[in-house]
Amino acid sequence: MIGSSLANLCRVIEAESVDGVLLLQNPQDNPICQLSYDRCLRCIEIVWRKYATSAQLRFIHEIIISMLSEHSADKILGDDSDLPIVHAEDQHWIINDWLPRARAAGLKAVATAVSMTFFGRLTIGRIHARVSDELSIKDFHSIHSARMWLKEQATEPPTAPG
Repeated sequence: MIGSSLANLCRVIEAESVDGVLLLQNPQDNPICQLSYDRCLRCIEIVWRKYATSAQLRFIHEIIISMLSEHSADKILGDDSDLPIVHAEDQHWIINDWLPRARAAGLKAVATAVSMTFFGRLTIGRIHARVSDELSIKDFHSIHSARMWLKEQATEPPTAPG
């Protein structure tokens, strides 16, 4: 994302709510989500804790791209159980804008624990159905099963040149 666009996104998030301010202060651990890098699986792990506004969801996805690059990670493990919905505009943005950039950053596989809400399962399922031709993606009823599947998707660690 272009720096000025990210700055605009941050201004929107800051004005939305206290949760947004806390997200900006600590993208890795806040009321909306928890982000981390799993060294064993070489994946970015996201645990959604609650509803994310459009600006928050997009900001978090930008952080995920940064983390994919920073760690040379190629997988995402998502616990979507507490993510109640992804709005249509954000579905479109994830598929058409974010995914090509995430793939360019190395993303090859995604495993998720499905949302506990009907609309969460429906909207996230739409995204997964649309991107399934472009990467390995699978939904599970538990984060443990998702983690085990990602482990089977192991890729070789990057080698140092020379």
